[in-house]
Amino acid sequence: MENAKPGHTVEFHGLKGAAHLNGTQGHLVRFLKNEKRWVVRLDGDEYKTVNAKPDNLKRVEPKKVIYQNPLTGQYMTPTSTSRPVTAPSTIVNGGIQALHHTVLDTYHKLKKGGIVVSFGNDYMFAIEYDGPHGSAGIYGEMVYVDKNPLALRVVRERGCQRANELGRNFLAGETIRYIDTTDEEAFFGLLMMYKQHLSTQGYIDVKSGLKLFNIQLAK
Repeated sequence: MENAKPGHTVEFHGLKGAAHLNGTQGHLVRFLKNEKRWVVRLDGDEYKTVNAKPDNLKRVEPKKVIYQNPLTGQYMTPTSTSRPVTAPSTIVNGGIQALHHTVLDTYHKLKKGGIVVSFGNDYMFAIEYDGPHGSAGIYGEMVYVDKNPLALRVVRERGCQRANELGRNFLAGETIRYIDTTDEEAFFGLLMMYKQHLSTQGYIDVKSGLKLFNIQLAK
């Protein structure tokens, strides 16, 4: 476990009290100095963690994820990308409402296409606009990368330098507007607000490798 860092993939071995975890994998979250143990988030359960001694962990390469096309049933491994997003972006700060109004305003200007909103290199959400609903509201589809290690792993598997590369892949062929914010509270507050109104059938967007959700946005 030399040079181990948060986010690395590990495999359990030699556990006695939780022997059922031996051979399974997880991701390092943080090291507890007083207990001299790693907090490990279990693969397949984004809410469950285990505190394990370094001697019971070994570094491994992440398992290659294979996705199934929900329409054809075809299994496929999405291609990786190393081409960073270089398109100009607009900086938007000023709180949740400023970001939200930018998302709505982008739809009214583009009608079709989408928006990628990012905070730093590691977090982003992207929305592809499908059309209007209600009073100035929007139908769309959304993917996102938040602090969930399973979502962050997709970024690493694709070889991305920034998470919003996956937003570009998701919106391939569409007119895209890129928004950056340095307001962490606003970004994650807006993402949480949007996540409360998502619906999904468990589909994976093959172009980005991220979970695909339906979304309705309103003023």
